Amino acid sequence: MLVKLVKETTGKEFISLLKERYRSIDNLKRLTIKDPSNPLYKLDLDDWMYHLDKPDAKIKEYDTIFVKDIKIELGDLKILDYIKKEKPNSIRSLAKAMKKDYKTIHPKVHKLANNGFIEFKEGPKKNMKRPVVYYDKIEIEV
Repeated sequence: MLVKLVKETTGKEFISLLKERYRSIDNLKRLTIKDPSNPLYKLDLDDWMYHLDKPDAKIKEYDTIFVKDIKIELGDLKILDYIKKEKPNSIRSLAKAMKKDYKTIHPKVHKLANNGFIEFKEGPKKNMKRPVVYYDKIEIEV
């Protein structure tokens, strides 16, 4: 089964990401001149220039994953929705907020992470994992 994870942003948000990556449009121009064989620099510069004029333009980014033999249940979708909206600090805080047992939530979160639906970032305490959902929609092709 082919699954597309869709992230929708605006041109203004995209420029912010480019500023984080390159610091300024002038730095990106210098990189484009310094390394003309790198197609990413040219594409990012073209996109930056385009979105300067159209900051409200909608952008869709797709990550495609191939999922084999996964059962996605309503409870899994609720977990994804909760993580996206509430941004819990850990799997334990996710379970507590959803009023579910940690032993029930933990394997479901890891199943979703192993299949590419969730990423883990460093939590507020040592050895704590914070589940993160970066996309806005899931499109499934059968």
